[in-house]
Amino acid sequence: MTEFIEKRNSGRRKVRIPVMCWETEDEKATGRGLEIHSQNLSASGIAFTASHIYPLGTILLVEIHLPGRKLPLKAKIKVVRIESNIRRDEYLIGASFFEISDEEKSLIISSLEKMNLYTLLEQVTKANASDLHLTVGRPPMVRLDGRILPMAADMIQDGHVAAMIYPLLTLPQIDFLEKHRELDFAFSPDIRSRFRVNLHFQKGFLEAALRSIPTQTKSFTDLGLPFESMERLCREKSGLFLIAGTTGAGKTTTMAAMVDYINKTQERVVITVEDPIEYTLKSERGIVKQRELGSDTSSYAEALKRTLRQDPDVIGVGEILDGSCLIAAMRAAETGHLVISTVHAPDTIQGIERLVNMFPPEQAASICQQVASSLVGILYQVLIPGEDGNRILATELLVANNAIRNLVREGRYNQVRTILQTGRALGMYTLKTCLTELYDKKLISLQVFQEYAKHE
Repeated sequence: MTEFIEKRNSGRRKVRIPVMCWETEDEKATGRGLEIHSQNLSASGIAFTASHIYPLGTILLVEIHLPGRKLPLKAKIKVVRIESNIRRDEYLIGASFFEISDEEKSLIISSLEKMNLYTLLEQVTKANASDLHLTVGRPPMVRLDGRILPMAADMIQDGHVAAMIYPLLTLPQIDFLEKHRELDFAFSPDIRSRFRVNLHFQKGFLEAALRSIPTQTKSFTDLGLPFESMERLCREKSGLFLIAGTTGAGKTTTMAAMVDYINKTQERVVITVEDPIEYTLKSERGIVKQRELGSDTSSYAEALKRTLRQDPDVIGVGEILDGSCLIAAMRAAETGHLVISTVHAPDTIQGIERLVNMFPPEQAASICQQVASSLVGILYQVLIPGEDGNRILATELLVANNAIRNLVREGRYNQVRTILQTGRALGMYTLKTCLTELYDKKLISLQVFQEYAKHE
């Protein structure tokens, strides 16, 4: 927590803003200006990277382009520190301002406070908000109990998001973002919080959506999942288990709970492929290896192929995105591995259909055969409003038995629900059954029950 406080209260901030730099002769600018980017900034000085050394004592003229200002701030700086980075073939130059007015210092301090990401994240954590949105032309916005609310802060200006977020990125990540215009990653501002970040462009402006991630995994009981059924599924030796739901339904949280349970209770090797890594896990009874898309592997399909040579017992895949990923997951499931993954779908049965529809119609029969052979179950989940004002998890569980496998093999998905409704002995239950139990326990209102039960 000390590091977090120091980052917030220190006058120096890690920000990345464009700076034009000129060498001087007789205190006048010479040659062509060089565009550089700051590493950090304060009212007393600036640090930036450069491909060549500026000797100690060198006087430079700089124009600092602070977000939200039309005119750059002009200042003279003196080089006071040099650090080399052999791996990147560059130097970190530290310089102090001189001949700078109190008004200009105040301007820098004010601008830095507007670019203080750590202050915003602390407020998000304290408010127990799930998401922070940084959108140009609006103040920072949070999602709190499903509602989008503005924070008490100034509007985000062009350049603010890059200034706040770029210091968190590696050079390969920056290159990827500028080439593909999208980037996902996760980071921890302190030991008590962690955020998943999506960077994207909208109307030419860089914007960000940050989701708060609990730093510790939750148990099945904490999540409101049926312990005995989940425990039994976690002890499966092989097969494909899917967690279905829409965006923001907590699918990743449930997958992390399963992986964590296996890690704590079984002597098995668990390898996950995630984009990005959200929950960081330590090996306990088992071995857990977490690989991140982009930094550790190039794709889900490629990682699954290579993972089979790493002696896994359990494989966690962030999401089944396409046919190649599904084929690799089913191949792993059919060769003696338990594969746990997620899929976007509005219920368990449409989760199966989603898998088959990843392929052209002429391949449907063979894919149905493979899905039927490898599937061990699907958990569908949705977050709904609870009586206490918080969101609560409602679920539906399908366990693949011979009858369900036969229906999937023949593509008769509409008949699967009948077996789902009568499969309580195997641990199966419908969403309506779950909603009824939540209503009987007075955890949800009648209105919420009726709204979500009508989709059955």
